[in-house]
Amino acid sequence: MPYGVEIWLDDSEGEFTIYVDRALITDRGAKHLQAVLRRHAVGWQRLDHSFVHRALRAITG
Repeated sequence: MPYGVEIWLDDSEGEFTIYVDRALITDRGAKHLQAVLRRHAVGWQRLDHSFVHRALRAITG
């Protein structure tokens, strides 16, 4: 994973991908997480970039 992080989110055009370090999750857990995310993805929406950048700076310093 980049920079040694355990979870990485990639918000590309038309696609949102979540990468999770294999050491953190089992195959069964990954399948359940995928099912939950697919069920709730219908209501997701993109946030304005300035809000996202402020939130990331607040979290990561």
